[in-house]
Amino acid sequence: MADRIFLREVKLENIKKTLLFYQHSVGNVSCVVWDAALVLAKYLEKRSGQYDSWLKGRKIIELGAGLGCVGIAAACYGGDVILTDLPDVVPQLLKTIDLNRTAWSDRGQVNAAALTWGQNKQNNIETLKVPADIILLSDCVYYEESLDPLIETIKLLSSDTTEIILSQEKRDTEKQQEIWKQFLIKFNEVFTVNKVPLNEQDELYASPDIFLLRAHKKSNT
Repeated sequence: MADRIFLREVKLENIKKTLLFYQHSVGNVSCVVWDAALVLAKYLEKRSGQYDSWLKGRKIIELGAGLGCVGIAAACYGGDVILTDLPDVVPQLLKTIDLNRTAWSDRGQVNAAALTWGQNKQNNIETLKVPADIILLSDCVYYEESLDPLIETIKLLSSDTTEIILSQEKRDTEKQQEIWKQFLIKFNEVFTVNKVPLNEQDELYASPDIFLLRAHKKSNT
């Protein structure tokens, strides 16, 4: 199947902004705004409407940003955001940041940086303004071998006051369900985790098949 590139719009109704993302018709990594990202972005929209200053001036890091939907949405509500992903994804993130400059530039800040989970000696961590006030991630739990590096990276970037907000779509396969189960076991060892109820999420962009979690690092870790 030939790859096609098309423009995807994500609307933030309460500030009358439309975010734009170039999506690919072929591929499954860093090429599509997935449903879990939409759920998290719209949760940020709803909560920012309820608490106007929630994201303003906060140091925010998005992990595994992909197309950057969640982080750019956070910048539109005043966040000082760094989108992170693998080095070969960063050029795409920079293009997306520029594409959406008129949406975020009068409200927040957003930049992009390479970050490979688990390679902390090679990563220039100090440039990420750590510890973050908020860490965002959507659909980042997929490969079993990435679980420990991901959790270790979240630990490194956070303090006991950092808020971690995570969205993850439920997978159909037994293997993926087991990976998610193992992630939750490991994650709960380090972080206090709470599920965001559906009635606190966006009315349209919410689903029982997409987990939305908020977490804080335990004081003894």
